[in-house]
Amino acid sequence: MEKRNKFLKNLIFGLFIFQSFILNSEVFPFYSELKIFGQDFFENYNSSLKTYQLPLSDDYIIGPQDTIIINVWGFFEQEYQKEVEIDGSIFIPGIGKIYLAGKSFKEVKKVIEDKFYKKYKNIQVSVSGGKVKTINIYILGEVKKPGAYEIPPFVNIIDVLAIAGGPNKNGSLRKIEIIKSNNERKFIDIYPILIEGEKPEILQFQTGDVVFVHPSENLVGITGGVRKPAIYELKSMKFKELIDLSGGFLPIADTFHIQIERIDKEKGKILIDIDEKELYNLSLKNFDIIKVPLISSELFYQISVTGAVKTQRVYGWKEGIKIGDILKEDDLLPFAEKERAEIIRIEDGYRKIITFSPKKIFSGDNDENLKLLPQDKIVIYSRERPEKKVTVIGEVRYPGEYVIEAGEKISNIIKRAGNFTSSAYPKGIVFLRETVKKQKEKQIEKFVKEKREVLKEALKTTTNIEEKQVIERTLIALEKLAEVEPQGRIVIKMDKFEEFENSIYDIALENGDIIYIPKKPVYVSVIGEVNNPANVLYDSNLTLNDYIQKTGGFTKDADRKNIFIVRVDGSSDKNLERIESGDTIIIPFEPKGEKLRFIKDIIQIFYQLAVGIGVLLK
Repeated sequence: MEKRNKFLKNLIFGLFIFQSFILNSEVFPFYSELKIFGQDFFENYNSSLKTYQLPLSDDYIIGPQDTIIINVWGFFEQEYQKEVEIDGSIFIPGIGKIYLAGKSFKEVKKVIEDKFYKKYKNIQVSVSGGKVKTINIYILGEVKKPGAYEIPPFVNIIDVLAIAGGPNKNGSLRKIEIIKSNNERKFIDIYPILIEGEKPEILQFQTGDVVFVHPSENLVGITGGVRKPAIYELKSMKFKELIDLSGGFLPIADTFHIQIERIDKEKGKILIDIDEKELYNLSLKNFDIIKVPLISSELFYQISVTGAVKTQRVYGWKEGIKIGDILKEDDLLPFAEKERAEIIRIEDGYRKIITFSPKKIFSGDNDENLKLLPQDKIVIYSRERPEKKVTVIGEVRYPGEYVIEAGEKISNIIKRAGNFTSSAYPKGIVFLRETVKKQKEKQIEKFVKEKREVLKEALKTTTNIEEKQVIERTLIALEKLAEVEPQGRIVIKMDKFEEFENSIYDIALENGDIIYIPKKPVYVSVIGEVNNPANVLYDSNLTLNDYIQKTGGFTKDADRKNIFIVRVDGSSDKNLERIESGDTIIIPFEPKGEKLRFIKDIIQIFYQLAVGIGVLLK
């Protein structure tokens, strides 16, 4: 019996998961980028059902728990507040019992007025509604909390949906059906309320009425240059309806290059370019995503002049503009090289250098006065001081060698290189400096020399075979380190370029600096004392222990207490809870025995020095 119950429990759970998958799979493609319009409205909405108090309509049917307020003035003044009893009556002293249940409020007013006018002369009577009874209705379909709810008889559709948590991610905001107890049906669309601010209609409910939220249909997403990017439920499936719902294009929207991402049954996901002339008559399909790009914020039609000039500046480009139109003899500094200068030009994605003579242009040589193209950079060299150059490689638009001026920073040269490509991973920036490299070479030379003597002396004095093997192994590692050419890496932290610019890490450049912008790595390296050092595909759900197990587990010589991580930016720490793509997990070697404790210190320094020079031991 216990096994049978367990089987049934698992079966029900499996069916639930399967049903959830079926319900969610259709709209799944949108959720990575866009939200369904209106869904978050109900998450923050506070229903006011508890404080509802509205005037009764004439056709409202009076029943038990309703309160009737009667005001009499004239010959005498009196106010009566009477709750309808379970038998459908109220009792008024001097008048007696009056049966009201089942009558409309209009009929109730007439019955009460007639009773008073027959009993008393020279009076006026006013009948109004007080506190009303609550009724039970059903809120069903695609809502977050379907079920039976107790509500006032007069309420708007927003408050009704809110008490059931609002439509779920499969629920429609445009097809909400009210099914009355007499089987009358009414459909409500709440888009006009959410988008245009229309006042929601007050609805009259009766016990047993059903509010049914249908599944959403005709979902289309729009992203990019519109005022309200989201997933919308369309009626006409026309592009114009979608644009109207999303608030229209932003001023910076590039309407000439709009695309549709569409699911095709045969081809899978496809991309369709749309002609601007076809936009407003365009018919859309279920689950389309409209991509509205933004106009580039970069200045393309420009020319820059840099180097040995009085003012390094940018000029606007126009058709037919030549070097002599923007470069004058008075612009050059006294030590400027006038015989030879360069234009750095990008053609077909490649960097091209064009030489010219400023002196010949100033003397009127039209053959030398070349036409310029957008993005051309004119470089005037100096005769008195050597040019300082840096190299930018990797994921920038225009990699290559750049002449720099005094005080120019990393952020400046990245901008000059056209900024990052879409594949760039700025967080992993590698910054190399020649002066740091030379310092590291001296450090390594000194370190190796000192530790070599210590190890050789230890090798002479020990008689233990295992200890000898460990010392010899350490000597081999030390000699390998002596052969390594250090990189001279400086740790630069760059999570977001706009925050990096002018920060403490945005340092001034020196001649010979190298900047490398990598692609985002997809693996984590595990090296040192594991049975199978390797690169493991990164998974945010994996822990340190998971990565260790995937590389065969610890060796018997692993120093588990001193594991550390080299981050993708070159820094290192012992925060083993945070492992990110591109990190390197290092498990140091731990010699056994008191006599070899000094080797542990050497190996620890070895690893630290390796980290400092940017060496990743594979």
